[in-house]
Amino acid sequence: MKYNTILLDFDDTIVDFYDAEDKAFHNMAKHYNHYPTAKDFQFFKQVNQAHWEAFQKNELTKEEVLSHRFIEYFNHYNIEVDGKEADVIFRDELAKAPLKYFDTTLETLDRLSQMCELYIVTNGVTDTQNRRIAQLEDKEMFDDVFISEETGYQKPMTEFFDFIFKKIGNDKRENSIIVGDSLTSDILGGKNANIATCWFNIRGKDNNTGIQPDYEITTLTELVDLIEKG
Repeated sequence: MKYNTILLDFDDTIVDFYDAEDKAFHNMAKHYNHYPTAKDFQFFKQVNQAHWEAFQKNELTKEEVLSHRFIEYFNHYNIEVDGKEADVIFRDELAKAPLKYFDTTLETLDRLSQMCELYIVTNGVTDTQNRRIAQLEDKEMFDDVFISEETGYQKPMTEFFDFIFKKIGNDKRENSIIVGDSLTSDILGGKNANIATCWFNIRGKDNNTGIQPDYEITTLTELVDLIEKG
């Protein structure tokens, strides 16, 4: 078997983050008597993504991302908010939101766990991600969890992956593959770490980044085939 260690992104790979983010965002907005439309939510997602991409490039600190994204969003509607307060509310709502899985995810992960070591590797805030991951069914399928805030680094930084392999064994690097939905985080990170990369493109996005994954799949079931074929 070519790959016996799988690093799995969490949001929009294991679980549908869009659904949780949507619920958390709308519940947070109510605190400010703001009732966003679908178009407003899409605007927030653009603002949020831009901030996290700046974080990945070390242009913003995590603290700046967490608060400034809400300040920028609400400023667009002439609403003054405390960015830190809005972030606390949002992340609490996010942590409480029920997990929604993509079709056949749990069954597929169970099959994969019998073939490989599985690790969750996620960028995010430790408290929020731990509360969300705690909701996972069959958590014993995973050998360990690595959250960027705990490691002190984030995807796509090489140091994030060095931290992981130092803990699980650097000998596993050669037969490892990272699977995730983000080209600029998961796939670029995997390339930086010199491991195989698999883009989980469940939403059928175009790749205009210039970052080329080794594999591209639209369902986790395809990952089973990839692993079995080696």
